[in-house]
Amino acid sequence: GLIQVTENGGENWRSIEVGDLPGVPATAFVNDIKADLHDSDTVYIALDNHKYGDFKPYLLKSSNRGKSWQKLNTGIPNNDIVWRVVQDHIDPQLMFAGTEFGLYFTSTGGDQWHKLDGGMPTISVRDLAIQKRENDLVAATFGRGFYVLDDYSRLRNINNESLSENAMFPVKDALWYVPRMVLGADEKASQGDGFYNAKNPPYGAVFNYHLKDELKTQKALRKQQEAKLLKDNKALKFPGWDVVEAERIAKEPQIWLTVRNQQGEVVRRVAGTTDRGFNQVAWDLRYPAMGVVG
Repeated sequence: GLIQVTENGGENWRSIEVGDLPGVPATAFVNDIKADLHDSDTVYIALDNHKYGDFKPYLLKSSNRGKSWQKLNTGIPNNDIVWRVVQDHIDPQLMFAGTEFGLYFTSTGGDQWHKLDGGMPTISVRDLAIQKRENDLVAATFGRGFYVLDDYSRLRNINNESLSENAMFPVKDALWYVPRMVLGADEKASQGDGFYNAKNPPYGAVFNYHLKDELKTQKALRKQQEAKLLKDNKALKFPGWDVVEAERIAKEPQIWLTVRNQQGEVVRRVAGTTDRGFNQVAWDLRYPAMGVVG
């Protein structure tokens, strides 16, 4: 295959043989090619050689208009075809890649990729698009429709250091409206399973935060230590009935997000989740129920 490059609006073209790209076989064909949104000299290319039994992720970058290339597949498994790549319109280092087995993102311009599932099943992501006004990422899949990652702006300007810390991200302005009532027992009502519908984004003010570690109970921490001892072939000992009983009656670790008004008064406390990595909860813009006996 050939890659054609023009630097004068299409009057003249120069060719680049696919087989001349570093580590790319001559039989590969181009799945995607994208110009950098922030640098006119930079271009990204994703290639595919699966018709020859080769499923490697061929993802490369050129910073000099195709004169030389470097691989950008670190973090993507060696059997995962890359179908599409898109770049954020604000942060030039933030990019997304659709692959045969899911979605990846990088906050380092492609030097290191991370799996981004968010509950999405393991499925081939064949196309990607960014809705710039809302900062939404849309992923079209092979066989399972499409998925939307609402407001991915929290992924901007993060790095390996920030991913190893606890962090709270800015809150997007919330829209206050009356959600449509569900008619019938569920959201499909009497339409049956043939009626297509999908979940809306969370209603209210959406809070996004990152936890470097999952919040665990004392029992879970003990089990974790015991698993390490077993792996190292070391002996375990019974912790004692007092410890076991204390673990039994201990409360689950909890995160609370406090909402205050402009005067600094507490309006609402919202229960959060305690998972490692990115967490998201929404406040429904309501005050606590009145007349509750304290």
